[in-house]
Amino acid sequence: METYGCQMNKAESESILMSLTASGWTEGESESDADLVILNTCSVRETAEERIRGRLGHFRHAKKSRAFTLVLTGCMAERLKERIIDEHPEVDVVVGTFNKKDLLGAVHEARAGHTRVVSALKSPYKFAESHSASGIKAFVPIMHGCDNWCTYCVVPSVRGPEVSRPPDEILAEIEVLEGRGVREATLLGQNVNSYRCLTAEGLVSFPDLLRKVAERTRSIRWLRFLTSHPKDLSESLLEVMAGTPVLCRHVHLPLQSGSTRVLGLMNRGYNAEQYLGLVRRVRAALSGVSITTDILIGFPGESEDDFAQTLDLMREARFDDAFTYHYNPREGTRAFSMPGAIAGDVKRKRLDKVIETQRVIGQGRAAERIGNEIDVLVEGVSKKDPGELLARTEWDAMVVFSGHGSRVGDFQRVRLVSISGSTFRAESL
Repeated sequence: METYGCQMNKAESESILMSLTASGWTEGESESDADLVILNTCSVRETAEERIRGRLGHFRHAKKSRAFTLVLTGCMAERLKERIIDEHPEVDVVVGTFNKKDLLGAVHEARAGHTRVVSALKSPYKFAESHSASGIKAFVPIMHGCDNWCTYCVVPSVRGPEVSRPPDEILAEIEVLEGRGVREATLLGQNVNSYRCLTAEGLVSFPDLLRKVAERTRSIRWLRFLTSHPKDLSESLLEVMAGTPVLCRHVHLPLQSGSTRVLGLMNRGYNAEQYLGLVRRVRAALSGVSITTDILIGFPGESEDDFAQTLDLMREARFDDAFTYHYNPREGTRAFSMPGAIAGDVKRKRLDKVIETQRVIGQGRAAERIGNEIDVLVEGVSKKDPGELLARTEWDAMVVFSGHGSRVGDFQRVRLVSISGSTFRAESL
């Protein structure tokens, strides 16, 4: 199983693996001994699809020397469907985003009849019963799809409209995960702030859901959520986070651009000043909060002044970290035919400047935390030194400190003493 793209894909891959295991499959140690190879794909950027096409070429060559079933699922499969079968003879099964629960049946059909199968009809999306077989961290999808239609994004096309998962199903999965020893759970959605579910007791909003989940957790000590759309983050959500210790003080708040003009072209639903106002409210409500973001450079028509406004906003917002990337035209989006394409070398130079700007800001934010005493979740043992443990902070930063491997899965109180790159060094307390 190879998984590309977002955390939602990772959660759905875990569900697929659980279904395969329950049906008698065992996970191979490497692709060279696999009877079944599954690529769970991403289509958000052209570079993601190019990488997957490269892998398909690799498996086309591998099929010359041995037989195995090759499955393509996920957003690229949903977007291209029959074109995959036409252009890639090495692919045996194509399963769209809405049909991942049909993957096992499609595999059996292909293997039994030695035929090529396409399962990409847009049936109503079905949530899997559980998304994590083991481990100390788990993803829990709470909704699927997106209604925002940002002009650069294919997600509404390949994942469809927003569908919220019933609270009882989410709570039941949390209970199962706690029974498996999970210590941290992340609630997932393309825009979690849009979560709405009508139940017998009335309408449940995202803040309502967080309260319900927090009240039910026992051994899960940290709850996270991804991703929040800035236009929909409510004061009610901030109130719930401020009063609920199990909710991590970390908010991922995609900016995309610091130019109000470009934000309008992107159809983001907020302007630069509104975004900065939200950042101020988040920091005022949540002491010690970390704010991370996404920044998209080189959108069609982005001027030097628009770009400068993005840098200015970054310096004022002082993000802890940022996922930065330049615009890729995506067929089927409104931005695909917009005038004012930015030359590749200009996009790369602007992106380099954004990366450097964020590096300086991030180092400054991290330096402010040196000396803090905090709890961290121990995730593993260092490969370089078995006497050192790898852990993560509440704000999702890596920490290294001396300790024994028996502490993996535990929370440990540490003092942050220094930082190298983006990794803190700490001493246990």
